Amino acid sequence: MLDIPVGQPAHRPIEAGGGARKGRSMSPAGFEPGEFCARPAGWDEQARLAALDSYAVLDTPPEQAFDDVVRLAAQICQAPIAVVNLVAEERQFFKAEIGLGVRETPLDVSICAHAILQPGLFVVPDTTLDPRFAENPLVTGAPHLRFYAGALLQTAEGLPLGTLCVLDYVPRPEGLTEQQGFALEVLAKQVMSQLDLRRALKARAADAAKLAEGERQFRILADSMPQMIWAARPDGRVDYYNRRWHEFFGEAAAASLGDGWRTLIHPEDQDRTDARWQEALRSGQAYEVEYRLRRADGAYRWALGRALPVRDGKGRIIRWFGTCTDIEEQKQTEERLRLSEERLRLALSAAEMVGTWVWDVPRDRITADPGYARLFSVPAVAMAEGLPIERLLPAIHPEDRASAEALIQAALAGEAGGAFEAEYRVVLADGSLRWVAARGRCEHDAAGRPTRFPGVVMDVTERRAAEEAKELLARELSHRIKNIFTVVGSMVSLSAMRAAPEVSRFATVLRRRLNALAAAHEYVRPHSPDSRPVETATTLHGLLGKLLAPYEEPGRERVRLLGDDAPIGVKAATSLALILHELATNAAKYGALTTDEGQVTITGTRQGEQFALTWCERGGPPVAGAPSRRGFGTVLAERGAITQLGGSVAHDWAPEGLTLRLEVPLDRLAH
Repeated sequence: MLDIPVGQPAHRPIEAGGGARKGRSMSPAGFEPGEFCARPAGWDEQARLAALDSYAVLDTPPEQAFDDVVRLAAQICQAPIAVVNLVAEERQFFKAEIGLGVRETPLDVSICAHAILQPGLFVVPDTTLDPRFAENPLVTGAPHLRFYAGALLQTAEGLPLGTLCVLDYVPRPEGLTEQQGFALEVLAKQVMSQLDLRRALKARAADAAKLAEGERQFRILADSMPQMIWAARPDGRVDYYNRRWHEFFGEAAAASLGDGWRTLIHPEDQDRTDARWQEALRSGQAYEVEYRLRRADGAYRWALGRALPVRDGKGRIIRWFGTCTDIEEQKQTEERLRLSEERLRLALSAAEMVGTWVWDVPRDRITADPGYARLFSVPAVAMAEGLPIERLLPAIHPEDRASAEALIQAALAGEAGGAFEAEYRVVLADGSLRWVAARGRCEHDAAGRPTRFPGVVMDVTERRAAEEAKELLARELSHRIKNIFTVVGSMVSLSAMRAAPEVSRFATVLRRRLNALAAAHEYVRPHSPDSRPVETATTLHGLLGKLLAPYEEPGRERVRLLGDDAPIGVKAATSLALILHELATNAAKYGALTTDEGQVTITGTRQGEQFALTWCERGGPPVAGAPSRRGFGTVLAERGAITQLGGSVAHDWAPEGLTLRLEVPLDRLAH
């Protein structure tokens, strides 16, 4: 017979520890098993119970595989009772049993609770002779258990979960035969194999369920996205496309699995795309490429393709996931921007553009292109990286620097919406001078602090030279025309010296008209920025102020200018000068300007495409009505306004004073 230990000595040295959870003792019959046998080193109760829980076998229904084991164990050992017993926290659960008729018992009557505390077979030949079990209710009472033999159900980590045991109603002093003991241990290992297999299958089923749920959620998410999503095996063959892919490609999507997607790419992009994909597969790096895809309607649209590999715990690629994003609108925007930039470049070139700049005001760094750097005599690399403004100002001609700095400060302060416009000379590295026109606008934050100041500079040296030549010619022509007016006026004066009084009066009127025309000519002739009249631009108000200045008196407002202003051209200025001269002369001779209280109010009004000029006299002598006879000058002036300007003239001879309304098309006024 096999030398199997039977009944552990009652006074064997013990190890401390191993109390049960929840404050309950797992000791049978109210005593700690350690009193009689030591717990093997290397595990504790918490770890053992956790291992048992991991098998999820407690309270499961009977299973054929385990039932067959207990029947075989009972037959081999010639025992009426055989049990697959799992020792839990407060009970022992019988996964399979024969001869007992119950599925569990309390832990305090368990013999197996002692068996799991020692290695190998645990045999009790006669329970009535073992002090650990002599008082056990299952021994002293039904079913009167007298013999026990159990083989450990032990995990690979050495944690005992329970036993495969056989029991008898009669004692067996001889214990088990060698074959019976060997068979019981082998069958115990088979039970553990079944438990391990059961746990593995359950874990695999759980993993499969998780995988299926993850796949389901992934498909829902992928189908809800606006992008085309695909997945491929490690070799690069695609085996999944989302709904958006099928919507985009229509019937062609069915043939795009595997390597079929290549046929959906524009022929000009296929080789480049395939090379990128093969490189990603070879290197395991991220994949990104732009290509054109043929939509279901045959139209090609630009797309951005991207993919990343998924790796296992050993770093091996197990999957590729990718997207295709429609970027057609972005490409069209980029093309429009490219064309716009090209047109801007051509326009700037035609406009003699020199360079552009952007000033980061808080950091005081101006970045600009090479043309700007060349103008200000600084290295292009330094200009691209950014320079403070003080590094650039010395390039401005000393005579122009103060005015340029003042305009810069005004823009920084937010005057005129931060607009900046200046013309000044710069001194190049070779000492030569160039005129430049600078335009820009300073941007401000919500608190009014300057933030960004972009702008452009244009080389206007040739334009300035042309303007100076034009100004010289204009001055020469103006001088000659003024001489003509002077000569004609002198001839009129000489001719009237010994003439009748009526002729002298006519000569005086004629000289005044010539002077009015001369003043109008000087006002509207072409001017350079330096020679332009300083008081106004070439506008109606400016002409009126020039012509009516002789009628102003210190401390008295004899003539008022109200309402809208408008630009005027040379032709319009001549006609307007004549009619205004006639009106002013008549007002001084017969109307409002003959009295101390008299006043003339001139009001301009824009009315769509028309411009109305109203001459209103008040405070003069009472007006008896329209004159029976109108002077030659008045008729000539009004006829010129009608024929040359395409306008109309209306009179109101009210008793309180004359009101004249002149309406002229705006476009004719500017000629």
